[in-house]
Amino acid sequence: MNLRIISAGAGSGKTYRLTQELTQLLGSGVRPSGVIATTFTNKAAAELQERVRVKLLEKGMPDAADELSNALIGTVHSMGVKLLQRFAFEAGVSPEVAIIVEEDQQDLFNRSLTTVLTQEKTLAMEALSEKLGLAKDNKGDWRSTLKELTELARSHDFSIAVLRQSKERSFQEFQALIGPPAAQHGQEQQLITLAQQAIAAIEQGPDETKATQQAVQTLKGLIRQLEVQGYLLWHEWAKIAKLKPGAKSKEALEEVTAFAEKHYEHPAFHEDIQQFIEQLFELGIAAIEEYARYKKQRGLIDYTDMETLVNRLLGHPKVREVLQAEIDLLMVDEFQDTSPIQLEIFLKLSRIAKHSIWVGDPKQSIYGFRGADPELMQAIIQAQGGIRPADIQSYSWRSRALIVHTTNAIFTKAFDNLPASQVALKPKRCKDGSGHSDCLNKGPEPEALSHPIIHWHFEHDWGKRPPGKPWMEDCLADTLKRWLERTPHIQPKGGQGTRPARPGDVAILCKSNYNCEAVASALHRAGLKAAISRTGLLKTAEARYILACLRYLISPYDALSVAETMVLSGSHRIEEVLSERLAFLEQEDGKIWSPDAAVTRQLNALRGQTGELSSAETLDLLLEELQLRREISRWGSPRQRLANVDALRQYALQYESGCDRMHTAASTGGFLLWLAALAQNGQDKQGSGEGPDAVNVLTYHKSKGLEWPVVICHDLENKLRADAWGFDILSDDEAIDLGHILSNRWLRYWPNPYADQYRKTFWHEQLLAHPASERAKTKALAEEARVLYVGITRARDYLIFPTRQAPAKWLNRVWHKGQEDYPVLEPHTEETPWMWEKTYINKETEVFPYPRSFTHAETEAAQASAYLSPPAGKMKAPLPFAWGLQDRVPAAGLKIGSHTRYAPPLAVAEGDDRRAAGLVMQRLLLASSPAYSTEEQLLMVKGLQSRFEAEQTGGATFLRQAAAWQQQEHHHFNGWQAQRFYPICFDFKGRQFKTTWDAVYQSQEEAVIVKHLQADLPADASLNNQLLRQEGAWCALSLIYAQQLFQGCRTKVWLHLPLQGYFVELTA
Repeated sequence: MNLRIISAGAGSGKTYRLTQELTQLLGSGVRPSGVIATTFTNKAAAELQERVRVKLLEKGMPDAADELSNALIGTVHSMGVKLLQRFAFEAGVSPEVAIIVEEDQQDLFNRSLTTVLTQEKTLAMEALSEKLGLAKDNKGDWRSTLKELTELARSHDFSIAVLRQSKERSFQEFQALIGPPAAQHGQEQQLITLAQQAIAAIEQGPDETKATQQAVQTLKGLIRQLEVQGYLLWHEWAKIAKLKPGAKSKEALEEVTAFAEKHYEHPAFHEDIQQFIEQLFELGIAAIEEYARYKKQRGLIDYTDMETLVNRLLGHPKVREVLQAEIDLLMVDEFQDTSPIQLEIFLKLSRIAKHSIWVGDPKQSIYGFRGADPELMQAIIQAQGGIRPADIQSYSWRSRALIVHTTNAIFTKAFDNLPASQVALKPKRCKDGSGHSDCLNKGPEPEALSHPIIHWHFEHDWGKRPPGKPWMEDCLADTLKRWLERTPHIQPKGGQGTRPARPGDVAILCKSNYNCEAVASALHRAGLKAAISRTGLLKTAEARYILACLRYLISPYDALSVAETMVLSGSHRIEEVLSERLAFLEQEDGKIWSPDAAVTRQLNALRGQTGELSSAETLDLLLEELQLRREISRWGSPRQRLANVDALRQYALQYESGCDRMHTAASTGGFLLWLAALAQNGQDKQGSGEGPDAVNVLTYHKSKGLEWPVVICHDLENKLRADAWGFDILSDDEAIDLGHILSNRWLRYWPNPYADQYRKTFWHEQLLAHPASERAKTKALAEEARVLYVGITRARDYLIFPTRQAPAKWLNRVWHKGQEDYPVLEPHTEETPWMWEKTYINKETEVFPYPRSFTHAETEAAQASAYLSPPAGKMKAPLPFAWGLQDRVPAAGLKIGSHTRYAPPLAVAEGDDRRAAGLVMQRLLLASSPAYSTEEQLLMVKGLQSRFEAEQTGGATFLRQAAAWQQQEHHHFNGWQAQRFYPICFDFKGRQFKTTWDAVYQSQEEAVIVKHLQADLPADASLNNQLLRQEGAWCALSLIYAQQLFQGCRTKVWLHLPLQGYFVELTA
């Protein structure tokens, strides 16, 4: 396997290296048609292809640049689809196989699931889910767990036998944690008895403390519940075991809490766990089989099927034989983000291809939730003997020197399992580049740039307990506003100078979408705008207004929509609408309520035009005819509101596309129902509203691949999530078999039966001592280190760490190898523990005291509102001029003058076609100029001869003919105003005439238009008729326009026939 792995850290020029490698190999014998290059996104694929094409042209390889379109450059999925279509017979699918896109996959899976989930099974799972606490506080649901199981099983190509084995082993290992169940039954009655005795003892005693009273009330409530329904939920047993009364009553409750603590011995506990695991796996198996049957009946596959089929296809001997003859190069971009099955596909292709290059960065593998497995990547690197020094990108082209050094200092320690050369980068943006050839800047950094590492610390003056949300977010927003008001300078990308930072230069990175919402709200309270794709589109005023108009277009009987359009358009106050509506209802005449408002009149007029329009067309018509964008932009925050309007249009197109794929009818009413379902599921995302005046707010994961001048790493207090329960992919082999990555693996599932009461239970203590917990912790620590690496390396000019009195546990864990109690950033010093190249790194520290509550800033009233010009009205596109309609053109009025010969006919060699020679002569006259040297003109002629295959005639022959024509031009038009390549366009009798005059010459009295012809027409008796038939319409229209353009001048057309060495003059 001829595999090279290139390590490209963040900002190290990965795309440039890919371009260089591909260009070099194409120049050394690799065929463009033999290239397979996979990228993470379609945008990245298009960028790579364009860069390589430009580079090939620069290197003088036009043929390779033209053939590059034959290369297979795209995403993994696009590559897989093309392979399946080509080898459809071997794969056992139709060549016209339809791929289910991601948006439709869940809907189709749910449809197939309905045949599997009978009412009996659903009720059983609901009951088990409740008893195990999976639905407590609506934070979990067995259906989402079932979906996760099926996705994992299919993406890892688990067979039904492996899944059934996984079911058995999952419960066996769970039971091994807590031991076997007790033999006796009746624990519920025994608990009631013990609880009643404890309650009686406490109530007879002198203990009236609050803790004791709360414990008694909790116990009474749970026992009452047990007596009514006959059982307790298992997290309620745990709650009883944790009851903490006052000191005087501790002994009275001791027996009942000790008994409740041993609920893990209860036979029903074991039975519930076993039944839930077994039913979950059995439902998953049935769902997978039914989903496969559903797709097969309809000739469909999804992307997971596609990957599985391609993986199996590459094991087919005949397919391998064909591909070995065809594939010269496999190039994989962002290999660290591939799933195990994709990785196996790439390994198989690497064994087939003559060359294989994988480019990526294991430090940026942050898509574990999508199936990416860094352990597999590392195993492949080790199997290849590591990464060669020449294949490590060693320079950072993105960040300032101190940001690069800080990154090196933190992550050479955090990623100590990797060689330092694969982690540390050298900065190209040096603090002082004087005398350093490796630096982009040949002198010091601009003085306007301030210290790049910044620490903001927020303090409060009440109590020791840190304030809760949204205090930290409010502090961050207010401080950012103050900082921007100081006009710090940033260096635009690719520039040498600086400019003041704007809100759009700043990105605040958060751990979750929920925290992004909190930060965006805080920015709004501070008077700053936030660019964030939040949910709730249908709740915005602009969306409500547009949808109300759509509903009224569908049904004039929709009175609520009428009222909404009147209020939201601003034509009526709500009191006036209510009054008018009540007056209408008192009439009771059965008419439609259609108030005399401008918006309703416009909508009534439009309704007749929408009968045959799609939802997207109806929406566009509504937006244009009512000029809703202009109206909405006047409401304030125009960028955000217009972005929401665009988001609504995108949803309309998405809905229609989905209907087309699912072969269902698309209607405006259906679109409204589809939008309502989106909103119900919390998926109606607003437009992000990005712009220079809006702070970018997004998660660390979404920031991957992006960069900003200023990056603020928020949520550094984040707790480690290293739960050992849930799903886990395990292997029975100690070492990874790169020949069969997916073999000997199974799926373990352990439920958490206690919801939020799991801590200090016997099960949890046993779990913490199990190797699974250590494994989960190790994976979680490595994952969060990679996520923080991605966040820190997004910064170009400034990297900001905000903290408060609560410890920055996330940063502490990354620096201290999992220990979170030792602070890394001290608030009252500029020193840090980070060192690079024997020099400690300092930070700029600023402490901000803040009160408990904030005063909300008002958005500036003087803010300029966006102006959208009114539409110019409907335009009718003129029909292009049809050359067959000569009767529309007064060509008969043309007058043909003299035939003027300026040179003998061109002596074309016997082996050349005169038509090809005519093309050479025509192009030469268009491109040539007396200013060119003889050598330059000869080079031009040779290129034209090669292009049109007229290489037998000497180049000097063409040049002599061109020189004779140029002499004729100079003789006749000396002193005239001359223009070449003169484009014209005008309407004539309802049609549009567009052309370009080869040359036009103008004096005070006369204007002459020249057209060079490639035709070979001898000057005989039939010449005039041939010219009128072929060129008459063009000449007539050109003269009509010339008479308008050159008023007061005589106008003529010269039709030049360079092959014959003469021209013909035509006038109107």
